[in-house]
Amino acid sequence: MSHRQNQDPAIDAEHGGEIHPAFGVAVVTRRHESGRSLFQSDLLHNETVSLSVHEAVRKRDLNHDWVHPGRELVEIEMSLAQWGSLVSSMGLGSGVPVTIRRTEHNAFVPAIPHQPRTAENLREVREVTDRMYARVKAATAALHEAIHEKKGVRATKEALNALENAVAVAGSNAQFAVDSLVEAGEQVVAQARADIEAHVLEVVRLTGTEPSIEASSFDAPALPGPATSREEPTDA
Repeated sequence: MSHRQNQDPAIDAEHGGEIHPAFGVAVVTRRHESGRSLFQSDLLHNETVSLSVHEAVRKRDLNHDWVHPGRELVEIEMSLAQWGSLVSSMGLGSGVPVTIRRTEHNAFVPAIPHQPRTAENLREVREVTDRMYARVKAATAALHEAIHEKKGVRATKEALNALENAVAVAGSNAQFAVDSLVEAGEQVVAQARADIEAHVLEVVRLTGTEPSIEASSFDAPALPGPATSREEPTDA
């Protein structure tokens, strides 16, 4: 196993402090801006948490080390729910989604358009239900044909089995799609709750009084309207 070679700090010729490639400062700030769109968040956030990492300069004065932030390397922004997940799930899972705002190579990362993921869940549910509906409708039509055209017992049983299979598959697929949509909805609720609770705590800290529920508002995601009506299946 190889080890990285040690390197002593150097003296910054311009500012006189000690510098080293490994010296860094992390800065956490609270942002208060309306309508912030964040990666993997369905809400528009009025309050967010920003985490930036800087190079650091260390100066020695008055028998004390003074560490100052230098060039910014990266800045990320999180919803309050994402920040809570980050600090409470250390070492768990594959990480917490964050929004990259700046890097040392890109001072201004393009902003994210507000595209709620719950809309994608709704679209997928509609696609699943449309496919299930078409399959059940086709199987029902085949059974009608077998009965009314008197194709015989075997053809009627096969058509009935196909219809029963279509209904069974529809049930399992619908359950999976609905469960996914419910999970997405629960995530939106958790995001909103974290933002509301943080807003209440901040107001209490600043004023010493609790705000009304109306004051703790958030912008809900805009979801697509209902799908167009479909033709009803033919009565048996």
